[in-house]
Amino acid sequence: MSLPPHGLNAATHAEFTKGDGAELKDSRTRPAKMRALASSSALAVNFFDAWRDAEKRDLSIALGLSARIVTLSFEYKPKEYPVKPRSPNLDLMLELDDGQRIAIESKFTEPYRSADGWSGMSAKYFPASHSLWDNAKLPAAQRIADRFRPDWLHLDAPQLLKHLLGLAHDPTQPRALLYLWFDTGLPDAIAHGDEISRFAKEVAGDRIAFLSRSYQQVFRTLLPGAEPLRGWNDYSKHRYFSEEAA
Repeated sequence: MSLPPHGLNAATHAEFTKGDGAELKDSRTRPAKMRALASSSALAVNFFDAWRDAEKRDLSIALGLSARIVTLSFEYKPKEYPVKPRSPNLDLMLELDDGQRIAIESKFTEPYRSADGWSGMSAKYFPASHSLWDNAKLPAAQRIADRFRPDWLHLDAPQLLKHLLGLAHDPTQPRALLYLWFDTGLPDAIAHGDEISRFAKEVAGDRIAFLSRSYQQVFRTLLPGAEPLRGWNDYSKHRYFSEEAA
Protein backbone atom coordinates (compact mmCIF):
# COMPACT_ATOMS: atom_id res chain seq x y z
CA MET A 1 0.00 0.00 0.00
CA SER A 2 1.54 3.31 -1.03
CA LEU A 3 1.15 5.43 2.07
CA PRO A 4 3.48 8.24 3.15
CA PRO A 5 6.41 7.57 5.48
CA HIS A 6 4.62 8.70 8.65
CA GLY A 7 2.16 5.80 8.37
CA LEU A 8 -1.63 5.79 8.51
CA ASN A 9 -3.28 7.73 11.34
CA ALA A 10 -5.12 5.35 13.70
CA ALA A 11 -8.37 7.29 13.33
CA THR A 12 -8.10 7.13 9.54
CA HIS A 13 -7.47 3.38 9.68
CA ALA A 14 -10.56 2.92 11.85
CA GLU A 15 -12.72 4.96 9.46
CA PHE A 16 -11.68 2.93 6.44
CA THR A 17 -12.13 -0.32 8.35
CA LYS A 18 -15.74 0.66 9.09
CA GLY A 19 -16.39 1.78 5.50
CA ASP A 20 -18.11 -0.24 2.79
CA GLY A 21 -15.34 -0.19 0.21
CA ALA A 22 -12.90 -2.90 1.36
CA GLU A 23 -10.15 -0.35 0.81
CA LEU A 24 -7.71 -1.84 3.34
CA LYS A 25 -8.61 -5.52 3.37
CA ASP A 26 -7.31 -8.13 0.94
CA SER A 27 -9.83 -10.72 -0.23
CA ARG A 28 -9.14 -14.27 -1.35
CA THR A 29 -9.14 -13.21 -5.00
CA ARG A 30 -7.86 -9.62 -5.04
CA PRO A 31 -5.73 -7.22 -3.01
CA ALA A 32 -7.17 -4.31 -1.05
CA LYS A 33 -8.36 -1.51 -3.32
CA MET A 34 -6.00 1.03 -1.80
CA ARG A 35 -3.04 -1.05 -2.96
CA ALA A 36 -3.71 0.03 -6.55
CA LEU A 37 -1.34 2.70 -7.90
CA ALA A 38 -4.36 4.50 -9.39
CA SER A 39 -6.42 4.39 -6.18
CA SER A 40 -8.26 7.66 -5.55
CA SER A 41 -8.64 6.63 -1.90
CA ALA A 42 -4.85 6.29 -1.59
CA LEU A 43 -4.46 9.74 -3.17
CA ALA A 44 -6.92 11.24 -0.69
CA VAL A 45 -5.19 9.53 2.25
CA ASN A 46 -1.70 10.48 1.07
CA PHE A 47 -2.80 14.09 0.66
CA PHE A 48 -5.03 14.63 3.73
CA ASP A 49 -4.11 12.11 6.43
CA ALA A 50 -1.01 14.04 7.54
CA TRP A 51 -3.19 17.11 8.20
CA ARG A 52 -5.39 15.42 10.82
CA ASP A 53 -3.30 16.58 13.77
CA ALA A 54 -1.66 19.59 12.09
CA GLU A 55 -2.69 23.25 11.89
CA LYS A 56 -5.04 23.43 8.90
CA ARG A 57 -5.18 27.16 8.11
CA ASP A 58 -2.99 26.86 5.01
CA LEU A 59 -4.91 23.82 3.79
CA SER A 60 -8.19 25.69 4.26
CA ILE A 61 -6.94 28.59 2.16
CA ALA A 62 -5.62 26.26 -0.55
CA LEU A 63 -9.02 24.55 -0.76
CA GLY A 64 -10.69 27.94 -1.21
CA LEU A 65 -12.72 27.68 2.01
CA SER A 66 -14.07 30.71 3.85
CA ALA A 67 -13.17 29.41 7.31
CA ARG A 68 -10.46 27.28 8.91
CA ILE A 69 -10.75 23.49 8.98
CA VAL A 70 -10.98 22.22 12.55
CA THR A 71 -11.34 18.49 11.92
CA LEU A 72 -11.38 16.12 8.97
CA SER A 73 -12.55 12.54 8.67
CA PHE A 74 -12.65 9.91 5.93
CA GLU A 75 -15.37 7.69 4.49
CA TYR A 76 -18.32 9.80 5.59
CA LYS A 77 -21.72 8.20 5.15
CA PRO A 78 -24.64 10.68 5.05
CA LYS A 79 -27.37 9.94 7.56
CA GLU A 80 -31.01 9.35 6.61
CA TYR A 81 -30.22 8.68 2.94
CA PRO A 82 -33.65 8.36 1.28
CA VAL A 83 -32.86 5.48 -1.11
CA LYS A 84 -32.31 2.08 0.48
CA PRO A 85 -30.50 -0.11 1.30
CA ARG A 86 -27.37 1.98 1.92
CA SER A 87 -25.91 5.43 1.59
CA PRO A 88 -22.93 6.08 -0.73
CA ASN A 89 -19.73 7.03 1.08
CA LEU A 90 -18.00 10.37 0.60
CA ASP A 91 -14.22 10.50 0.72
CA LEU A 92 -13.92 13.19 3.40
CA MET A 93 -15.94 15.43 5.66
CA LEU A 94 -14.45 18.73 6.85
CA GLU A 95 -15.71 20.67 9.86
CA LEU A 96 -14.88 24.38 9.85
CA ASP A 97 -14.47 26.74 12.77
CA ASP A 98 -17.64 28.65 11.80
CA GLY A 99 -19.74 25.49 12.10
CA GLN A 100 -19.92 24.67 8.39
CA ARG A 101 -19.45 21.11 7.17
CA ILE A 102 -17.95 20.51 3.72
CA ALA A 103 -17.93 17.08 2.05
CA ILE A 104 -15.21 16.08 -0.44
CA GLU A 105 -15.45 13.66 -3.34
CA SER A 106 -11.93 12.79 -4.53
CA LYS A 107 -11.08 11.59 -8.03
CA PHE A 108 -7.78 10.38 -9.47
CA THR A 109 -7.80 8.40 -12.74
CA GLU A 110 -11.47 7.36 -12.80
CA PRO A 111 -12.62 10.20 -15.12
CA TYR A 112 -10.05 9.15 -17.73
CA ARG A 113 -10.90 5.50 -18.02
CA SER A 114 -12.76 4.11 -21.03
CA ALA A 115 -16.31 5.34 -21.43
CA ASP A 116 -17.21 2.28 -23.54
CA GLY A 117 -20.37 0.44 -22.73
CA TRP A 118 -23.02 3.16 -22.53
CA SER A 119 -26.04 2.99 -24.83
CA GLY A 120 -24.38 0.42 -27.08
CA MET A 121 -21.95 2.80 -28.82
CA SER A 122 -18.32 3.35 -27.85
CA ALA A 123 -17.00 6.80 -26.94
CA LYS A 124 -14.37 6.41 -29.66
CA TYR A 125 -17.12 7.27 -32.16
CA PHE A 126 -17.24 10.76 -30.64
CA PRO A 127 -13.71 12.24 -30.78
CA ALA A 128 -13.32 15.73 -29.38
CA SER A 129 -11.82 17.18 -32.56
CA HIS A 130 -14.53 16.34 -35.12
CA SER A 131 -17.84 14.58 -35.83
CA LEU A 132 -17.42 11.39 -37.80
CA TRP A 133 -20.77 11.38 -39.61
CA ASP A 134 -20.78 15.13 -40.29
CA ASN A 135 -17.32 14.80 -41.82
CA ALA A 136 -18.66 12.04 -44.05
CA LYS A 137 -21.53 14.34 -45.13
CA LEU A 138 -24.09 12.32 -43.20
CA PRO A 139 -25.69 15.02 -41.01
CA ALA A 140 -28.90 13.07 -40.36
CA ALA A 141 -26.89 10.06 -39.23
CA GLN A 142 -24.86 12.40 -36.99
CA ARG A 143 -28.04 13.61 -35.30
CA ILE A 144 -29.07 10.04 -34.57
CA ALA A 145 -25.62 9.17 -33.27
CA ASP A 146 -25.60 12.25 -31.02
CA ARG A 147 -28.73 10.99 -29.30
CA PHE A 148 -26.71 7.97 -28.15
CA ARG A 149 -23.96 10.18 -26.75
CA PRO A 150 -23.98 10.64 -22.97
CA ASP A 151 -24.13 14.10 -21.44
CA TRP A 152 -21.08 13.33 -19.32
CA LEU A 153 -18.09 11.47 -20.77
CA HIS A 154 -15.69 12.06 -17.86
CA LEU A 155 -17.69 13.41 -14.93
CA ASP A 156 -19.61 10.82 -12.91
CA ALA A 157 -22.66 13.06 -12.65
CA PRO A 158 -24.95 10.28 -11.30
CA GLN A 159 -22.58 9.75 -8.36
CA LEU A 160 -22.47 13.48 -7.63
CA LEU A 161 -26.26 13.66 -7.72
CA LYS A 162 -26.44 10.81 -5.19
CA HIS A 163 -23.98 12.62 -2.93
CA LEU A 164 -25.94 15.88 -3.16
CA LEU A 165 -29.12 13.98 -2.30
CA GLY A 166 -27.46 12.37 0.71
CA LEU A 167 -26.03 15.64 1.99
CA ALA A 168 -29.41 17.36 1.58
CA HIS A 169 -31.06 14.75 3.85
CA ASP A 170 -28.25 14.61 6.42
CA PRO A 171 -29.47 16.14 9.72
CA THR A 172 -25.98 17.54 10.41
CA GLN A 173 -26.67 19.97 7.53
CA PRO A 174 -23.49 19.95 5.43
CA ARG A 175 -23.21 23.14 3.37
CA ALA A 176 -21.31 22.04 0.28
CA LEU A 177 -19.83 19.25 -1.81
CA LEU A 178 -16.27 19.91 -2.97
CA TYR A 179 -15.20 17.93 -6.03
CA LEU A 180 -11.43 17.46 -5.83
CA TRP A 181 -9.92 16.05 -9.01
CA PHE A 182 -6.57 15.23 -10.57
CA ASP A 183 -5.73 17.42 -13.58
CA THR A 184 -3.29 15.75 -15.97
CA GLY A 185 -3.32 18.73 -18.33
CA LEU A 186 -4.12 16.39 -21.23
CA PRO A 187 -7.11 16.85 -23.57
CA ASP A 188 -9.37 14.49 -21.62
CA ALA A 189 -8.64 16.43 -18.42
CA ILE A 190 -9.54 19.67 -20.20
CA ALA A 191 -12.81 18.08 -21.30
CA HIS A 192 -13.35 16.85 -17.74
CA GLY A 193 -12.83 20.39 -16.46
CA ASP A 194 -15.40 21.69 -18.93
CA GLU A 195 -17.92 19.13 -17.69
CA ILE A 196 -17.25 20.14 -14.07
CA SER A 197 -17.95 23.77 -14.97
CA ARG A 198 -21.16 22.82 -16.79
CA PHE A 199 -22.35 20.70 -13.86
CA ALA A 200 -21.59 23.55 -11.43
CA LYS A 201 -23.68 25.96 -13.51
CA GLU A 202 -26.59 23.52 -13.74
CA VAL A 203 -26.79 22.93 -9.95
CA ALA A 204 -26.03 26.55 -8.97
CA GLY A 205 -28.59 27.91 -6.54
CA ASP A 206 -29.40 24.61 -4.85
CA ARG A 207 -29.03 24.61 -1.07
CA ILE A 208 -26.05 22.24 -1.18
CA ALA A 209 -23.35 24.24 -2.95
CA PHE A 210 -21.15 22.48 -5.49
CA LEU A 211 -17.48 23.52 -5.42
CA SER A 212 -14.45 22.22 -7.29
CA ARG A 213 -10.67 22.35 -7.11
CA SER A 214 -7.94 20.30 -8.72
CA TYR A 215 -5.33 18.65 -6.54
CA GLN A 216 -2.76 20.58 -8.56
CA GLN A 217 -4.38 23.91 -7.65
CA VAL A 218 -4.39 23.01 -3.97
CA PHE A 219 -0.80 21.75 -3.93
CA ARG A 220 0.45 24.75 -5.91
CA THR A 221 -1.22 27.13 -3.44
CA LEU A 222 0.40 25.31 -0.50
CA LEU A 223 3.92 25.59 -1.90
CA PRO A 224 6.55 26.45 -0.92
CA GLY A 225 6.23 26.67 2.84
CA ALA A 226 3.19 24.87 4.18
CA GLU A 227 3.37 21.20 5.07
CA PRO A 228 1.72 19.23 7.87
CA LEU A 229 4.73 17.00 8.52
CA ARG A 230 8.38 17.21 7.57
CA GLY A 231 8.92 15.56 4.20
CA TRP A 232 5.25 15.74 3.13
CA ASN A 233 5.92 18.25 0.33
CA ASP A 234 8.75 16.21 -1.16
CA TYR A 235 6.77 12.99 -0.88
CA SER A 236 3.72 14.54 -2.57
CA LYS A 237 5.82 16.21 -5.27
CA HIS A 238 7.63 13.06 -6.28
CA ARG A 239 4.60 10.77 -6.07
CA TYR A 240 1.90 12.91 -7.65
CA PHE A 241 3.05 16.38 -8.69
CA SER A 242 6.49 16.03 -10.26
CA GLU A 243 5.60 18.52 -13.02
CA GLU A 244 4.55 21.06 -10.40
CA ALA A 245 8.17 21.26 -9.28
CA ALA A 246 9.47 21.88 -12.81
